[in-house]
Amino acid sequence: MKRADCLEFLASCLPEHALVATSLSVNTALWSQLRPRGPNFAGLNMGLCTPFALGMSLAFPNQQVVALDSDGSLMIDTSALITVADARPKNLLVICFDNEYYARMGPTPTSRGVNLELMAQGAGFRDTYAVRNLEAFQAATRSTLDGDGPSFIWAKVERERTRILGTRHTYGQAMRAAFVDALHRHPDYPGQGQEMRTLPTHARAEILTAASSDVDR
Repeated sequence: MKRADCLEFLASCLPEHALVATSLSVNTALWSQLRPRGPNFAGLNMGLCTPFALGMSLAFPNQQVVALDSDGSLMIDTSALITVADARPKNLLVICFDNEYYARMGPTPTSRGVNLELMAQGAGFRDTYAVRNLEAFQAATRSTLDGDGPSFIWAKVERERTRILGTRHTYGQAMRAAFVDALHRHPDYPGQGQEMRTLPTHARAEILTAASSDVDR
């Protein structure tokens, strides 16, 4: 199963105002191409994707929130699964894409039998799925988006043989500011309609111009 095919399907069925967090992995580069606009916080350091998504799910309880995590990232902080289960956000879906490999640093423990779905079950997740083909991923995604969470999908995917990169606006200050601007425009944001004030005027202008150019590519 290819990660790109899974993400393409997810992008096609997510609600317009859904919030998404991605781990610092291939997830970030692919997702930035599939959904260049909207409240996406991309490229979170290892161990931070699922906790960050939990925070968004609690801040925006009426919107779907998705964590696009990865095996290496999630295993840095599996205790986050317990925190999510304790908080019980009905609007949170955690998807862990597992290619059994740390980029260029060798295999992850899942390559020798570590089962992340069982960890999510033990933590107390409401629904969990282990999927190995696109049809199973699509069925699990539909089921979780239609039902109450928190839900967990452990998606076994092929290892990417070539490096996939985002643009310079996928990461860093430009990404963070675009995320904040998307939140300020979000219909559920308490100060909806306010100007983005977290950066100077010249920085906001550069970011918004960059976001538009990325979409045009």
